[in-house]
Amino acid sequence: PAPPQPMPPQRAPPAPPPPPPPPPPPTPDSQPQRAPPQRSPHGRAPPAPPPPPPPPPPQQLPAKTPTGPGTARDTTAAAVTSKASSAPNNCGGRWWKRASDGLMLRQPDHSSCPVPGGGSLWVEVEIPTDDPDIVPSTMTVELERGGQKLFAPEEAAHVRARFAAAGKACGASDAVQARKKADCKTYRAGVDHRALSNAIGQKSCAHPEAKDARALFCMYPPRFYGHQGICRQYSQFCPFQELQAETDPVRLESAVVNVDKAFFHALQECDVLKDEIWIFKVYVHWCPHCQQLMPRLYRLALVLMQHGAKRLRFGAVNCATEHELCAEQKWPGHPLLVPKYTGPDRRIHDAIEHWVEAVKDPQLREMLPRDAFPGEYPLIKVFLEQLPEEYAPKKAWELLFDEPEVGENGESGACPNLTALHPTTPGNIDEAVGNAWSDMEANFTVRHRWLDTMFILRHTFKEWIVPLSDDGGTTAFSYAQVQILERWVALLASNLPPAFQLAKVLVQLRGELRARLRAAQSLGGGRLCAEDWKALAAPVVKEIEAVGARDFAGGSACASDTCRMWSLLHTLAGEGLRREISERDSGRVLSAVASECSAGLAPTKPIPPSVLLTTVRDFLSEYFKCLYCRRHFLEQFDLGSYGLERARSNSSEVVLYLWRLHNAVSVRVVAEHGCDRADRRWPPLSVCPRCWDVMASDDWDVLSESAALQTSDGGGRAKAKPRPPGAAAARSPGALELRALPDEDEVLRFLMEAFSESPSAVAAPPPSEEGAAAEAPSLTNAAPSGEADQGAAGAAGAAAASA
Repeated sequence: PAPPQPMPPQRAPPAPPPPPPPPPPPTPDSQPQRAPPQRSPHGRAPPAPPPPPPPPPPQQLPAKTPTGPGTARDTTAAAVTSKASSAPNNCGGRWWKRASDGLMLRQPDHSSCPVPGGGSLWVEVEIPTDDPDIVPSTMTVELERGGQKLFAPEEAAHVRARFAAAGKACGASDAVQARKKADCKTYRAGVDHRALSNAIGQKSCAHPEAKDARALFCMYPPRFYGHQGICRQYSQFCPFQELQAETDPVRLESAVVNVDKAFFHALQECDVLKDEIWIFKVYVHWCPHCQQLMPRLYRLALVLMQHGAKRLRFGAVNCATEHELCAEQKWPGHPLLVPKYTGPDRRIHDAIEHWVEAVKDPQLREMLPRDAFPGEYPLIKVFLEQLPEEYAPKKAWELLFDEPEVGENGESGACPNLTALHPTTPGNIDEAVGNAWSDMEANFTVRHRWLDTMFILRHTFKEWIVPLSDDGGTTAFSYAQVQILERWVALLASNLPPAFQLAKVLVQLRGELRARLRAAQSLGGGRLCAEDWKALAAPVVKEIEAVGARDFAGGSACASDTCRMWSLLHTLAGEGLRREISERDSGRVLSAVASECSAGLAPTKPIPPSVLLTTVRDFLSEYFKCLYCRRHFLEQFDLGSYGLERARSNSSEVVLYLWRLHNAVSVRVVAEHGCDRADRRWPPLSVCPRCWDVMASDDWDVLSESAALQTSDGGGRAKAKPRPPGAAAARSPGALELRALPDEDEVLRFLMEAFSESPSAVAAPPPSEEGAAAEAPSLTNAAPSGEADQGAAGAAGAAAASA
């Protein structure tokens, strides 16, 4: 945009008002008594509050400083002037649009309202620059001069609307390909779909990340049946009675049909959905919750087919390979259950409508399309109860929901086999803390965990970050999505350890994203298309693969992507604290900067704790594809549990907050399965004996807060949300009533050793100890085979525990 006109030199902003006189010193009688230091319920003394920062000096505008635009919520600049005296002096976030060319600028958060002076009206606005710092620079601009309005207030929605309007051009130049008409002889109701289903399943299993244990979950019928390692550790993955008795290959191979885009649309075009009800499971093979649902859904479908149910069919769509179908249907997460029926039977439509009303609370109605439901097995019962008997005979499915899934020691089949977890140190089965973690935990180093961080970084850039515009389109990102993405990339650039050597490409990527946002402030607008993102992210993915293959070849500590995401969050928090500590020692700071510069990196300022936490929350809210993981994380974060407020201003507390939240998730998931003998608190006592006081008789409040959520409705939802009809009742909270209190000073020391490393430690990773972790392939092979660290059984274990 054209530069604004320089200000007349004779006009200057008003002088700041004199500071108020200091208060009189307190008398001895009025001197407050200092209370004794309080002990944090989490096991550490709370940090002393930081001293308030000195107020910034008023910024004087030089004669040649350009003015800039923005927007505001009021309709006129005069309204702002009239409000300045009556409303609180905080007008942060308002926008102003320059009258000459429509350029828009924004007031910083928590900034003052416009002030008059010298016959003009002045305000502080952000300067849109390429500065990689997280906090943008500001300047003072002139809104009015002698009654002439140089800027007009504007709604923030105007910027978003500009971005959305420009985004409509994404994909407009692509030739519209008419879908090939389906051969209805292949798809009509009652036809044997085995060959087609198998071909689609093989395509899913050819996905580059369907390797090792993940390959057991990439298609139907499930490949884990007959795999002795998984069956030995988790009984839910063992062949069930009806499967062992079945000999008909048609039933075995088409109880659940693998579905792709062509198959899905053919069912509509060929009027199959007018005669049959189809329930589609929407999933990805790396999702632990999808893996949990797989054996139960397959058993239900097979048993219904064995009882003659021919008009209720089940299909499975793997969004890892069916990107276009999942995008066009606006399926935002997984696992989901999606019923489809277009026939004339009013009873079926009423059953679907009842499913919507009974199951979906306001939050789910906002998150999901109307005909999409969370992939929770008990919720299927709500739908089956409403179906006519000829579609789903009650005698076929009733017992499948009523009888508990029993495994070792009478517990759920999703509970871990503790004997299988401790083959080398059987005594760890009786440990007071953490007996549900494998003996392998003792062998993992920071480099093993950093390899997991590298895997999930690549996976998020390639798989998770996809557009969903304000109007539901899937070819362009919304303005809010790009804002969140820009802050996430800034966090990665700042808080990934120097050994990752990614700061330079991340800073470049952030500059590209900021340029797209700034473009929305001009009349031409800005946009970020799906194809643009792939091109922008490609250098980052390439660098991740190159650095991973060169410097992080070795074993992996995680067997699921939820575990890898936690490793990333712990690494970001640990590096933030390490850099804060380093700033207290100028020598170490110089050493760190020199190390980064010698590697061609671009050092950035550390991210403040409050910004780090908000950025993590927003990114997971927008881009985390695991519907359960996202929902549970947001519920607990937004409740402010586990010391969140302390963490907003203290880097040490950020490290501990994420650790507490991680523990709460781990133990709650185990409790939901009724696994009273399995203790998923981490780190286990066998790895960090000084981290836990096993003689303590008090409750650890992290477990207490988690138990309050757990016992509220049996599904981990907050008390204000009723449990849907048909959902399982609250399970025994035995796994949430365990004793032992953490020594959080020792825990903090352990976490820093587990996820942080000296900036000079950029040499090759240490060799894995015998039995510690299997060799992982190059990242360029796109096959995170850290599952090999505990074998395929260990991967299923992580899937079942979902921690």
